[in-house]
Amino acid sequence: MKIYSSILFCIAFIFATSVTAQQWLDKTYDFEVFPDSVYGYATNFYGGTDTLKMDIYSPICDDSSHVSRRPLLVWIHGGAFLVGDKSDNSIVNLCEEFAKRGYVTASIDYRLGFVSDEDSHECNFPNYECQFAADSAEWARAYYRSVQDAKGAIRYLINRNSGFRIDTNNVFIAGESAGAFVALGAALMDDDGERPIQTFATSDVPIPGNYALNCAYNQDVEFLGETIARPDLGFIEGTIEPSTVQYTIKGVGNMFGGMFGNLLAIDNAAVKPAIYSFHQRCDLVVLIDSGFVFQGASWCLTNGYNCFAFANNNVMLYGSRAIRNWNETNNYGYTLESDFTSVEFPYNFWFGEGSCIDQGLNVGCHGYANKALRENNLAEFFTPLITTFPICDPAIVSLVEPVQQIDFAIFPNPVNVMLSVKSEYSGLLQIRVLNPMGRIVIIDEFNYTGFAQIDLSRLPSGIYFMEMKTYFGVQVFKIVKE
Repeated sequence: MKIYSSILFCIAFIFATSVTAQQWLDKTYDFEVFPDSVYGYATNFYGGTDTLKMDIYSPICDDSSHVSRRPLLVWIHGGAFLVGDKSDNSIVNLCEEFAKRGYVTASIDYRLGFVSDEDSHECNFPNYECQFAADSAEWARAYYRSVQDAKGAIRYLINRNSGFRIDTNNVFIAGESAGAFVALGAALMDDDGERPIQTFATSDVPIPGNYALNCAYNQDVEFLGETIARPDLGFIEGTIEPSTVQYTIKGVGNMFGGMFGNLLAIDNAAVKPAIYSFHQRCDLVVLIDSGFVFQGASWCLTNGYNCFAFANNNVMLYGSRAIRNWNETNNYGYTLESDFTSVEFPYNFWFGEGSCIDQGLNVGCHGYANKALRENNLAEFFTPLITTFPICDPAIVSLVEPVQQIDFAIFPNPVNVMLSVKSEYSGLLQIRVLNPMGRIVIIDEFNYTGFAQIDLSRLPSGIYFMEMKTYFGVQVFKIVKE
């Protein structure tokens, strides 16, 4: 009787949860993380090569047939195109929270940095000297590189849609600050007429002055010669992870970001992505309307800090209110929700809510006012756009019997070229090969169907460790490479 009652209670719980849960809103899923997936390589601002990685968060659901699908949401960190990475605390949190809602989410790295100018700049202001570009073109070029990377990151995931069970017709992208510029660019820039003119070939510039060598984006960079070449940055889509798989970006989350130009006017997409914008009116970093790079911060520098304004920043940026006004004035037809706070910048250094000193002593306006509220608002905005089906029910997950340890067989070991991996397991598999120092030398993930071969021919002889990660755990093998 007790067993029967428990079964009835579980059935009732599943039914109640299925009825009351709001799909894509309620946080009902567990998730698995696939870290450090290399999605491409690209040339950085000084001519070197950056290795670009992402962390993928995949919801766990009870679907042994693997027919269910999940929407994809790519999150992009901020940092003025100069600093930051995929481990940004806010972005990691957002990836986790939306994975709990049933999205496959990803946080990506992208190319950072620009060529700093030669002059010396001093001011009692954080990272002051690191925000002077060689000329205004460097801002547009840094932005454009990041948009190319984001487009490549999306294609990387789309090309693996089967393994991650991504619904390619329901793709979303969002970002904070500079990351929001990237998200809007990746979703909307699809015509050469939208490409910033500064991204074509332009004149060389001198290498940065000594003062800028301590800036984060110049760390460990060995500048060769006296100048840095600035070639054509290539077509909008970039070269990372080419794909023939069609996908649809349904929505964009713009968290206190904007655009380098009007990306609403030219529309080649079959579906106009809906845009949610959150912005504080008193933002000094990205003005809610329009202005040059760091125009608000420069006002504070020259009206209280007794410093020079940021130079070589005369590239016009268009904030969230400007985007809204474009859409309304020109009847572009985008679905756009604007979530703006009420306090305007008072153009006063010392006094008033939102003044320079107020933002310096308190939480500045370039950020969230109640992040949890804005996260929920974004989820509510995206939900009616999602047409993903079939959906797996996360409520069943808690009733599934524990899965037995998956046994993989690897052979031959020692190995010379090809290492074979055999198992009865079928599903997503991530493989990482590490050297004895813990450095990842091979990483790949794919939809495993019982047998695979790993090419080790490029590795020097020695001892390695291979991690094989599935939804159900990680196994580690010692490999001897001959």
